[in-house]
Amino acid sequence: DTVGTLAELVAEGKIRHIGLSEAGPETIRRAHAVHPITALQTEYSLWTRDIEAEILPACRELGIGFVPYSPLGRGFLSGRFKSPTELADNDFRRFNPRYQADVLDHNLRLVAEVEKIAADKGCTTGQLALAWVLAQGDDVVPIPGTKRRAYLEENVRALDVELTADDLGRIDAEVPPAAGDRYDAAGMATIDG
Repeated sequence: DTVGTLAELVAEGKIRHIGLSEAGPETIRRAHAVHPITALQTEYSLWTRDIEAEILPACRELGIGFVPYSPLGRGFLSGRFKSPTELADNDFRRFNPRYQADVLDHNLRLVAEVEKIAADKGCTTGQLALAWVLAQGDDVVPIPGTKRRAYLEENVRALDVELTADDLGRIDAEVPPAAGDRYDAAGMATIDG
């Protein structure tokens, strides 16, 4: 129903394209059958790679662009903080499962591996993380968020980081998957549907 209504708006010239957010492969296919979907926005980064199994292949099969949000792992992959206590009291990341004590040490080891590889490449961890996302294909266009100009400029320099096939293989081999869900149980129930 929603995509049908959006298709009517396209036909009326009120919107140009239709995009989805956090949709699973079956929803993507159903929506695309009603009207071509232009892009899918979903979290994707070195520590959120679950979309590689079914969602990204579905987008590629249908010619749908992919727009990863949080390509820096909500700031964690940039190494800007090592503990939720470094975040403001009302910051949602304080309560995110990936930042909790039972998995935090594992995820800090993930960042330590990213830091080593970034040092070898002569770039920041954030630049390496963004370069990795950019290396996933021309159909992948990340949207890193930042509030500061300095981080924006640093992020743009990720375009200059070239990752070879060997670099990508090293990242796959040395950077472990993240521990913990992206969201709490209620949040996880709202994604990939």
